[in-house]
Amino acid sequence: MNILIVDDDAAIVESICHLVNWKKLGIDVVRTASGAAQAKMLIREEPADIVVSDIEMPKESGLDLLRWFREQGCSGKFLLLTCHESFSYAREAIKLRAEEYLLKPFRVDMIEMVLQKMTASILEEREKNTGTGTGVQYVRRRTLGVLSDICSGRISADLQTLKKELPGDSPFLEPEKTYRIVMIKATNLEKDEETYGKNLILFTLENMMSELLTGAPENARVISDDYGKYMLFTILCDAETAPENLRQSCHVLLGKASGMFSLTLTCCISTETGLDGFCTCCGKCREILDKDVIHYGSAFFLDETLETADRSRRALDLKVMEEYLNQKNKKAFLDYIKKEMNTAVQLKTMDHEQMTGVISEIQQAVYAHLAARGILITLVLENEDAAAMSRKAEQSVIDLIRWVNYLLSRVFAYEEELQKSSGIIQEIDVYIQQHYRENIGRNEIGAAFYLVPEYVAKLYKKKTGIALKDAINEYRLGQAKALLLSTDRKVSDIAADVGFDNFSYFSTLFKKNLGMTPNEYRKQ
Repeated sequence: MNILIVDDDAAIVESICHLVNWKKLGIDVVRTASGAAQAKMLIREEPADIVVSDIEMPKESGLDLLRWFREQGCSGKFLLLTCHESFSYAREAIKLRAEEYLLKPFRVDMIEMVLQKMTASILEEREKNTGTGTGVQYVRRRTLGVLSDICSGRISADLQTLKKELPGDSPFLEPEKTYRIVMIKATNLEKDEETYGKNLILFTLENMMSELLTGAPENARVISDDYGKYMLFTILCDAETAPENLRQSCHVLLGKASGMFSLTLTCCISTETGLDGFCTCCGKCREILDKDVIHYGSAFFLDETLETADRSRRALDLKVMEEYLNQKNKKAFLDYIKKEMNTAVQLKTMDHEQMTGVISEIQQAVYAHLAARGILITLVLENEDAAAMSRKAEQSVIDLIRWVNYLLSRVFAYEEELQKSSGIIQEIDVYIQQHYRENIGRNEIGAAFYLVPEYVAKLYKKKTGIALKDAINEYRLGQAKALLLSTDRKVSDIAADVGFDNFSYFSTLFKKNLGMTPNEYRKQ
């Protein structure tokens, strides 16, 4: 297998050549080119299995090279590198069937994972083209398929069925052995999915887990399921590995994954089981990962079970929370929540159901506090950040505390803003006096004071008894009256000068407020 690296930046080419572990990837020949013209010449001499090319190059871009590559009927894989996150680049890359698209600066471990994904795909394609269906890649894929079927309960795990389903003497799975299951839940995926895409994340994690937990660089015992908001990985590990060594390997995995991604991994390690107990054991691990909040982001054993929580009492005291809210004492409120959560964690009575109950009780206390002050909850708490933090609060005690801190900061800041509302009303009046000639309303005034337009209008009406729109028009009419008496300018010019762009509306409003037309007012 051979690869061609194309970039006009010699330092980039050199770093890729010297830092990537080519032997591990199974790549025998590494060639380089400083531009598209030289790359075409090398490809004509010998087709490239993989091309890694920068997009921004003089004369011809990486996209131009990819287009030429496809026009020549080349079937190799293409990886594009760029310094600029451009939708037009990405769209053209997809159109020309580029396998991957990475932003510079890139990490060596990430580019290795991308190349590993490409080499695995090439090997599978070569094996399919032979038509034998007996190669290593076929056996590996078939073994993973059987494991997935057992885990989901689609097939039985008895010895007779396994011998029938497994391809020959599979080197990856021994039906009569016992194993330990490590089930891993990956959460907080949004940022990584946006940066790398779901397929690359899945491939990278599967191979990391295979190498660290089963000792095999190519995955044959890691099955994955994508549930949208999270991913679930099930790994079949040799029972000969000491449990604590397996947990240590999980910790290494957590560290390595956090160095590459923003996501969070939580690892549940089962007791020993044969393949006949694989499905049941998977169900137990999945259930504990769904409800456990104590071990979130760590590695733990399945038999470190939670105690049965007492559902008959509230987890928190609403009166205590109400007192701290009335005092605007954020620190005391947070300390109280931390203390109660730590107690529940130590007693092993905190699970996902209890956590959602705690969240509900905190919301109840905060909503009652706001309602008592006539504050609309939607203005304070309904935004994307609040919704995202609220969803994550169910995951762990740390996420819960972050959410509460954010919640209280918003609530107390809003209350402080209300206390200053008298000063704000005076400032709004000054703003109207300075800008009445312009096209102003709640939107412009809200923007000027960094407040929600609807809130500005409601606050002004509440404090003055006059609608904001009426206040603006009253001031304009007052200025118009002064000009009508002190000048002989046309009424239409005066209307425009005080901020009315519609003369008919100005006349109607003037007569409604003073009982006469502008001309009648001037004559009288």
